[in-house]
Amino acid sequence: MIPSVLITLAWVFIAIRCGVRFVHLLNRKSQDWLEMLFQFSVVLIALSFLL
Repeated sequence: MIPSVLITLAWVFIAIRCGVRFVHLLNRKSQDWLEMLFQFSVVLIALSFLL
């Protein structure tokens, strides 16, 4: 079984990576709204598991 600490770290890394990706997508000249919404929703889901 995978320890819960590793699962928590994985959720943290997912939230950080998707948050950074979301910020990069916001700074682009041409907006891909579907991709931005996807990245934002992944951050929200990861945070809901962590909190």
